[in-house]
Amino acid sequence: MVQPPGDVVLDDWIDRDLTEAVEQGGLPPAFAVGDVVSQAEDVLKAIGTRSPVLVGARGIGKTAIVYELIRRAHDRIPGSISLLREARVVQLSLRAISAKFKEKSDATNFFADLCAAIVTQPEPVVPFIRDIHLAYALDWEPTLHQLVSQLEHPILAEGLPREFDQLLEYWTDLTEHLVAIPMREPDQHQMRTLLSAWGTWTESQTGRGFEDGAHRTALELTARFMGDRPFPRKAIDLLRQTVDFLGEGGHRPVSVRDVVRRFSQLTRVPPRLVDPDEQLDLAEVHTFVSERLLGQQEAVDAVVRMIALMKAGLADLRRPFGTFLFVGPTGVGKTWCAQLLAEYLFGDRHRIVRVNMAEYTEPHHALTVFGNPHAHSVVDQRGVLSRRLQGNPFGVLLLDEFEKADPKVHDGFLQLFDEGRYINGRSETVSVTSMIVIATSNAGAEVFRESGLGFERPSSLRELDRELDRRLHRTFRFELINRFDRVVHFHPLDRACIRSIARRELAELADRDGLLGRGLEVEVDAEVLDWLVAHGYHPHWGARFLRREIERHVAGTLAEFIVRERPPRGSRLAIGVRYDRIDARTVSGPQQQAAPSQTLIQRRVVLEPEVLFAEGQTWLTRFEPLIAESETRRQQASELIEASATPGFWDDAENAQDVLRRYKTLDARLAADRRLLKPVDRLRRLIEADEDLPLEELAELLRKVARSYRRWIDIGSEASPAAAWVMLGPADSVVESSAWLTDLVGMYRGWFRRKGLTYELVAEEIERGQPRRLVMEVEGAGVLKLLEMEQGEHRRRGREGQVERAMVEVIPRRDGPVESSGAVVEDARRTRGVAILRRAARVRLDLPIRGLNLKLYGTGRDSLELLARDLGAALASPRPSLEIARTYGIRGGAVQDPRTSASTSNLKDVLRGNLEPFLQAWEVR
Repeated sequence: MVQPPGDVVLDDWIDRDLTEAVEQGGLPPAFAVGDVVSQAEDVLKAIGTRSPVLVGARGIGKTAIVYELIRRAHDRIPGSISLLREARVVQLSLRAISAKFKEKSDATNFFADLCAAIVTQPEPVVPFIRDIHLAYALDWEPTLHQLVSQLEHPILAEGLPREFDQLLEYWTDLTEHLVAIPMREPDQHQMRTLLSAWGTWTESQTGRGFEDGAHRTALELTARFMGDRPFPRKAIDLLRQTVDFLGEGGHRPVSVRDVVRRFSQLTRVPPRLVDPDEQLDLAEVHTFVSERLLGQQEAVDAVVRMIALMKAGLADLRRPFGTFLFVGPTGVGKTWCAQLLAEYLFGDRHRIVRVNMAEYTEPHHALTVFGNPHAHSVVDQRGVLSRRLQGNPFGVLLLDEFEKADPKVHDGFLQLFDEGRYINGRSETVSVTSMIVIATSNAGAEVFRESGLGFERPSSLRELDRELDRRLHRTFRFELINRFDRVVHFHPLDRACIRSIARRELAELADRDGLLGRGLEVEVDAEVLDWLVAHGYHPHWGARFLRREIERHVAGTLAEFIVRERPPRGSRLAIGVRYDRIDARTVSGPQQQAAPSQTLIQRRVVLEPEVLFAEGQTWLTRFEPLIAESETRRQQASELIEASATPGFWDDAENAQDVLRRYKTLDARLAADRRLLKPVDRLRRLIEADEDLPLEELAELLRKVARSYRRWIDIGSEASPAAAWVMLGPADSVVESSAWLTDLVGMYRGWFRRKGLTYELVAEEIERGQPRRLVMEVEGAGVLKLLEMEQGEHRRRGREGQVERAMVEVIPRRDGPVESSGAVVEDARRTRGVAILRRAARVRLDLPIRGLNLKLYGTGRDSLELLARDLGAALASPRPSLEIARTYGIRGGAVQDPRTSASTSNLKDVLRGNLEPFLQAWEVR
């Protein structure tokens, strides 16, 4: 005889007293389930104590059947089970019981006591166990067997199919007591009957009915967009939430629009896609996609057609909404297209389930993706794909770099693509019928690389697509390719597309919090787009690199400028190109009044025809060498394009990279040339045709030509040396100038840093422990043009009133091998220098024509050999008479350039490296 435990109170452990609930009218009826109810009642009526167990997926209506059995017994419906009326029926959860114990052994012992308490109750108790399948995972099979064996009446239970089968297979004695009643998902016809009956009952309870079509709409929406959940729960939940959303106190019937609106709120699917009364403008959809997915018309058409199928409700409910294989070169919009779909459907481009297939390159990875039935953990049994899809009933499944996965992994997708579902390692059916499946691949994309270098479109994309398809079949089996609804070809982007992408990225950059929070506005010069098109993209590599280049060169330059210059709130910044580098500058400050610049020479415009035409002729003459320079660049670019199309060009990766680098630089500069020469061409045509043009318009045209000339100089000439030496020495043999040399080096360091140049102090000449000469090495495109204004004498008034004089000479650093210069370069004992970081080598250089006998210490032997070669060549002739380049604090404390009359009163700012006022005046000169 079972001894009742003394300390177990049954009421403390039950989830719900179903006898009490049915007496209070708290158990809702079940609808269209007569067959299953009859099966359960037949089991309960059979001789013995066999108990029915309703087995099926979650949400299929198992609990509703149990409640219906109890309700029928309470209402004394003929054929019902009297036991369920005479006994007390209580609802239990094995999961809830076990969760209250830290130790598994404590939970097991308590469950045994609880079962004993149920058996020894003075009045009969029928337990309804909602998760009987968990007895297997909790190792409670013996206790459960004791419970059903010792009770003199059946129990009620429900469970999940796979786990319940495992329970019976492991503890076969339970088959004598438990009878599985399988439940299947109702079909569409059964659901219509069920929802109609449920709606009538709901109206009787709440006073709110349903309009014609509301049930059908809920059924269609949940069938199309909630494929991961079974009927009937998903449809009933939608209708119930719609009723709750409308609130109490109203009796207006639930309309189709109410159901659609609530569904859109729950899933974030746009109403225009699911509301039958709202028209979907396909032209608007096409515009939305095509404006964002540039240069890929085939992909745009495929996306628009799929959305049309979804709107019309003609998509096959047994398959995903669409299965696509996106093929083409890297960085042309394949992943971006998937993100656009998510943005259109959900308002968030990041709402996609993304699986990187490049991580599954081995045969055994098929078990990782789809689940390993022999794994110990539930997570590994379900697999990566099941976990990623969980909680995402409707969305975009992106299988990135699909070709890199192992063929066995590919085989696992055959059923998923074809039937919209698969069975994972835990024997669970995972549905993707409400998903859009997109696989991306670069397989075969080398056909576009073989078409040569440049932005020109291939003569026949169809031929290249056919060749790509042939190569696809070498990577994927025919059975796999045949499972896709469509293979969508993506093509290399042309210049216009890349320019639009760059413009869009720059617009997003201007809206970043760092700029908005500081109240800064940003303008972008047109040359920046040209530079980005050339340096941030190549048709063989795609536009993905473009974003990194924008972050590195544009955002990085802007960030350095903001941190260094600290522009006040309300300033307007401009991003341009100077000397083939991205450059940032302040255009205007807050509440800045237009005033003549004090640093530039202002010229009065004389509106006389002869004067204006003469000035036009002068400008045309100035542009002649620049036009010739541009034509040379164009020829060089054409030669590089022809070279890239030769057989075997891409086999030599190092040479291909070098050709590509040169082409990108030329391409960016040519785009700027074309734009800057437009006003020049117009001026030439005007002068040659001797047309009568209003003088104001002619003056404006001349101003545009002058701006083009300045921009040309700003951008820098490609022929300019990429590196130079800056040698600072004494201009006076009497007055000590070592401190002045050191300050000038600090000024140049700040200036070079602002201009984005690479620099290093590489050599020094020491006299009495103080620097007599210092040499800096500076690298950057067009650096010689930038430094030409520094050549000459720099004078400063010292602390004791004396004038300190320093000479700055700029010497081009030549490329090529080092010829014998007559200089002796040798290693030196490594010590710390006075100005340079370390001494590692020294050189003696005799220049009798200059009266110089230099003894320089340097940071390295290689740099000293280059320096000796270039100094020997540049200083082999008498020094020309150099102008005074700048004076510092001699006249009224201002810094002045006597050559341009540019001046500023902020000496400290100049010594920190702000030479922009002088550079602007020099360029105008």
